[in-house]
Amino acid sequence: MNPREHLPQQPRFQAEYFIRDYLQELDRYAAVFQERIVCSFATLDEEAQRIEDETFARMGEHVNPEYASPDYGMEEAFHAGVNFYLTTDAVRQGIYNLMIAGLFHLLEQQAQYLATRVFPERPIQPDKSSGLNQLELMLNAKYGINIESFQCWQKLKELNLVANTVKHGDGRSSEELKSLNPDMFRDPLDPFPHILMLPLRPLVGEGLRLTVDHFNNYKRGIEEFWEELTAALLPIFCPPSKLS
Repeated sequence: MNPREHLPQQPRFQAEYFIRDYLQELDRYAAVFQERIVCSFATLDEEAQRIEDETFARMGEHVNPEYASPDYGMEEAFHAGVNFYLTTDAVRQGIYNLMIAGLFHLLEQQAQYLATRVFPERPIQPDKSSGLNQLELMLNAKYGINIESFQCWQKLKELNLVANTVKHGDGRSSEELKSLNPDMFRDPLDPFPHILMLPLRPLVGEGLRLTVDHFNNYKRGIEEFWEELTAALLPIFCPPSKLS
């Protein structure tokens, strides 16, 4: 039995039910990011140092200490630690980028379900281009709600550019994002920032350097969107009573 089949049929109650469900889904997504992904890379510095120490010790096993310099193998061990850090950090950054882009795709899926299954009297076909765009057009046409006037809209537009950059790489979205927020493409810890002829890192995202703070900021933007939409729907479905 599908419990959603027994929900009240009024659009307001349907929408509020799904919006609460969406916020819980968003929290679960964030918990996976914070508790499983971020935590797994928290000791990267210590791991790199361990690789360096183990490499130095292993190289020392194959030399005669009476003839070899005490610092024999130190340079090679250092590079082993650095290489481990850089390659692993590139993977970490790529996963961060993918998870933050996933925030927008999650919003798209949620918005499309509202636009095609909750608000219409009967289900309609999804718009292949954008679930958020489909919800925007439906809300404007049916209720006169302009979601582009929401306080969170610019944040969601930026998140859309992030998702497009992660998905498509260099192009119109990445150029627009660079003009809006060039710091997203800079890593102050990168020892080789933009050497000619080297491929851009991380592995996905066309040089994007997204952080946990970016994730939290965009997550909050999605929460604000659902809060603002709920507030915009309330006076439509529950208009204030007129005093006689």
